[in-house]
Amino acid sequence: MRKKLLLLPVLFFAAINLTQAQVWLELGAKGMMGMTGLANANINGDADHDSSLGFATSLGGVANLNFGDYHGLTFEMLGATYSHSMTYRGAAGNRTVNMEWESIDAYLLYRFFRSNGAFAELGGKATYLRGAQQSFGTDWSDVSGKYTDRYWSGCFGVGGFVTANKVLTVKTGIRAEYAFTDLMSAEGQAENYPAFYTNYDTYEETRPFRIGFYMEVTFGVGGIAQSQCGARGVIFGTGYN
Repeated sequence: MRKKLLLLPVLFFAAINLTQAQVWLELGAKGMMGMTGLANANINGDADHDSSLGFATSLGGVANLNFGDYHGLTFEMLGATYSHSMTYRGAAGNRTVNMEWESIDAYLLYRFFRSNGAFAELGGKATYLRGAQQSFGTDWSDVSGKYTDRYWSGCFGVGGFVTANKVLTVKTGIRAEYAFTDLMSAEGQAENYPAFYTNYDTYEETRPFRIGFYMEVTFGVGGIAQSQCGARGVIFGTGYN
């Protein structure tokens, strides 16, 4: 239900003036980097744990479908790596806990543009895990079975145009993401992951969050526009600019 609710504003705004607006498609590449962390009520409230922000990077492709001057949809498929670290002060002394996972992230967001080139974006992300490993002290283990195959996040960001011409467009922005579902699988939940080395009265979900800076480079593919005589037609390449 949550993921469906995320799509409602996207579908609503995409339909605004669709029959009258100029429509065009951009394809390109995107890279993002920033800080990531985990929200877990047990760990965050435990005096025996100290958490540190980790680092996340993403790289992949982007497709933008724009409607007129102010509305657009963006779809991104990015390969990503995430990390998080904690220190646990147990009876045997301090142990460092490192968590790392790799994923394919699929984004669908609505963008609203201002006339000065600035924009805001809102939407969702599905993260498909490709592998995970976790350390306790110096011992590393493959924990792919303890981590979920997929989790969902909400996203919000702001950005702007760096440069734009008839060949390409460069945009930069800042995006915040917060997961609505647990990073751990049913198996991991049963074994109290990611803090399998200690016990809590109740299980609490582990929800990743991220704040990142990105750069996006896109090329115009073509569009549907209205000519001076009033007829609408397909224009290929960058002729719609």
